[in-house]
Amino acid sequence: MEHSIFLHLAIIIILSKIIGAISKRFKQPPVIGLLLLGVILGPTILHLIEPGEVLKWIGKIGVLLLLFEAGLETNLKKIKSESRQAMIPALGGVLLPFTLGFFLSYIVYQDLFQALVIGVIFTATSVSVSVMTLMDLGKLRGVEGRCIINAAIIDDIIGILLLTVIFGFSAETDPGSANILISFFKIIIFFVIAVVVGYFFLRPFFTNLKRLLMDNVVVALSIAIVLLYSWFAENAGLAAITGAYFAGLFIGQTDHRVSVQEGISLLGKSFFVDVFFVGIGLEFNLFAIETHPVFLIVFIALAIVGKIIGSGLGARLSKFDMLRSFRIGVGMIPRGEVALIVANMALQKGLIPTDILSATIVMVIISALITPMLLKFGFTTLARKSF
Repeated sequence: MEHSIFLHLAIIIILSKIIGAISKRFKQPPVIGLLLLGVILGPTILHLIEPGEVLKWIGKIGVLLLLFEAGLETNLKKIKSESRQAMIPALGGVLLPFTLGFFLSYIVYQDLFQALVIGVIFTATSVSVSVMTLMDLGKLRGVEGRCIINAAIIDDIIGILLLTVIFGFSAETDPGSANILISFFKIIIFFVIAVVVGYFFLRPFFTNLKRLLMDNVVVALSIAIVLLYSWFAENAGLAAITGAYFAGLFIGQTDHRVSVQEGISLLGKSFFVDVFFVGIGLEFNLFAIETHPVFLIVFIALAIVGKIIGSGLGARLSKFDMLRSFRIGVGMIPRGEVALIVANMALQKGLIPTDILSATIVMVIISALITPMLLKFGFTTLARKSF
């Protein structure tokens, strides 16, 4: 009931912070703990909290802030300078997993858009697990660490662009109609206006905030820009997270990037983002999953193997040796925020059934657990000097 929303929010906030501290202690990504918390509080175990409309809206804002922060962290100059070495591993980590996910889904479900969405879910990379492990091993600044981080950024950009196109075209159910062309032009118009406004208005505006005596409201203005870009994206028939990401991308190129990131990170991670991930766990009952066990095993196996082989082969083509290629491929295994966001939004749009979201959550957890073990194996058991 809605009158208990205050109690539910208090429970989520308190427990999510405890989970975050425990996750940090055991060097695991907090997102796994938050998902499990949602599973425990939801219909799977305690059935204590229902995912009502208020929680869903708070979670939706959390998604926008999360993607906005991802845009802020995207250093365009650094990507340009180091992208050559990371580009082929990134492309390999997109093409093979996307192909495997697409054909697996299409063979089983015979649904084009569902197959495309699962392909995008397979492409997403979350390096938070890899970064923690590499830091623990003292290898984050090494060749492999730098390549993994840059390739993951490129993967996420490609994934968001693919998601934008798929969501844009999925709005039209008749592939033979002229409305497909309208959807295509909407996508083009969105990108053109987003880039023009971002480059010729947002960047100069945020650069000159101090002259306008408005530098003390930079975080508030940033949130307004996020909401405006997200609104524009949705009205163009695209995903709201695309607008949020582009807003962060342009504001991230200004002198206010650090202060905006600190404010948004504090606001988002203290409340909104946690509610989003806990809310995903609240949405379904693990014991009621209808996914066939064989499909679930193949789903997870292909997601893991696709990254190892795809990114690893790409690293070999980029002149890395076999060992470093293996390390880079393993470092690209984890799925996290982007995969969950894609699956959750696709579920809301009716593009995938609930069991695919459940399979995605299980895949995220398993990929996050297996990566540290494989990375440590690659850097210790298969020890070789790295620089």
